[in-house]
Amino acid sequence: MKTQHVTRGFTLIELLVVIAIIAVLIGLLLPAVQKVREAAARAKCQNNLKQIGLAMHNYHSSREYFPAGQNNKIGTDGAAYAGEDRRMWVHFMLAEIEQPTIGSATVNAAPTNALYAVSPTSQYATTPIPTLTCPSDPNGGKATTLAGNQGFHANYAGCSGSTTFNGSDPTPAFPALNGVLYPGSRINILSITDGTSNTALLSEILLSPDVTGHDTRGRIWNNARDGAVLFSTLAQPSTPSNSDRLGHCQSIATAPCTLGADNMVTLARSAHTGGVNVVLADGSVRFVRSGVDLVAWQALGTRSGGEVPGDY
Repeated sequence: MKTQHVTRGFTLIELLVVIAIIAVLIGLLLPAVQKVREAAARAKCQNNLKQIGLAMHNYHSSREYFPAGQNNKIGTDGAAYAGEDRRMWVHFMLAEIEQPTIGSATVNAAPTNALYAVSPTSQYATTPIPTLTCPSDPNGGKATTLAGNQGFHANYAGCSGSTTFNGSDPTPAFPALNGVLYPGSRINILSITDGTSNTALLSEILLSPDVTGHDTRGRIWNNARDGAVLFSTLAQPSTPSNSDRLGHCQSIATAPCTLGADNMVTLARSAHTGGVNVVLADGSVRFVRSGVDLVAWQALGTRSGGEVPGDY
């Protein structure tokens, strides 16, 4: 008599139960993986800012002042005028962040209206600079712009103070703002009377793609007269209800912006949960929460306002 061997397989119900269990496990694991990934990105971003802060201090040590926030004016953009120079704070400390070739070409360049389009700087304009890119920003490393490629964009901006970049008059000007980095600035540590540990030097901004127009935020190789390589502590960081205002921008949910040539401003923003990284004038890096007290945040933006430091 032959013995029958019965081959038993999974029933449909058993298979569905297994799939459901796997789905639940993935659902539990995915947020943890995302948190680990963001923690690594945030740490990388903080390290970038630490390096840039050190580079700024090396620059100060050799010249006894921090570089100008930008060399060109803030106001109505348009045709180039005599003395136009679109270099800004990034260019003068590139050698300090291991980019000596690009830094030398930029520092030795003649004043020009568009660094991305002329020699000797044009050949370097599209070169990615990881130290200037925050890996948390989905648009980080942006280079493509509406009118061709106007160069790599940075995620980090210099602190101009606690006010808008210009006033109600859109005429180009060099206003002496109350921060450390602004048009034409040459601020040294001795003039930071609020204390270097109580004064912001750098922070983060979020980039926006060019879709139907230009967005100049972070554009270092063709810095328009918007001041979009600077930021202000006028309003709390990473708050969607607070809008930037620039002459050229594309508003997105995480970085809203309105168009205007007067009262222009860029605010600190990041893709990190809960706030932004800030480099203080002493070179240290602090994480400032989005809900920081506004008075304390504005005081952090000024170099000599005489404010009593608050909780930031």
